[in-house]
Amino acid sequence: MTDAPVLSKSDRAGMYLYVGIGAIAVVAVIWQVIARLIEVAPGRGIPVLVPFDGENAPLPIGPGGSAIDVAVDQATVTVQEPAAATLFALWAQPIVIGLALCAGIVLASLFCLRLARGKAFQRGTARLVYTAVVVLAVGWFAGSILTSMTVNGALSAVSDYGYDGTRFQTDWVPIFALLVLTAIGSAFQIGERLQRDTEGLV
Repeated sequence: MTDAPVLSKSDRAGMYLYVGIGAIAVVAVIWQVIARLIEVAPGRGIPVLVPFDGENAPLPIGPGGSAIDVAVDQATVTVQEPAAATLFALWAQPIVIGLALCAGIVLASLFCLRLARGKAFQRGTARLVYTAVVVLAVGWFAGSILTSMTVNGALSAVSDYGYDGTRFQTDWVPIFALLVLTAIGSAFQIGERLQRDTEGLV
């Protein structure tokens, strides 16, 4: 009675497949972080993706290559000489976000392994989910602050502090994801408690 029912072979294979995909995803995240740090390493001429709100720009997409105004939601600007705070954020942002993503993927892989081994409602599964919630929340919060610093610093540098547009966007997807993970953790916590109660009746 200490373990949950063992999954079928196909379900276990699916769980192990998710673990393999997670390993590939970790490698991909590390590769992206290294690629970004290589861009930042020279300390000048650094490309930065910045969001815009209500901005227009002409593009040569009309007849004969004529310019037509289009709405610009985001664009990449090149910062030649970033300030010290901006350069710090440019270094820290990919590292912090990369670490949070890798940690989240590892925790998800451990969760899949517990399911594959029939340990869904053993002590520790809910704690694993809650740990993932904390890791992703910290990563999202710190990453948002660092992203805001890079965007503000990039726009200030290229405009000589003359541009005063919208420089920060809120992404609600991570918030909903954290709520879903919290609900999942609560469900497994209830399952663990019910399993202990059932064991006490045997």
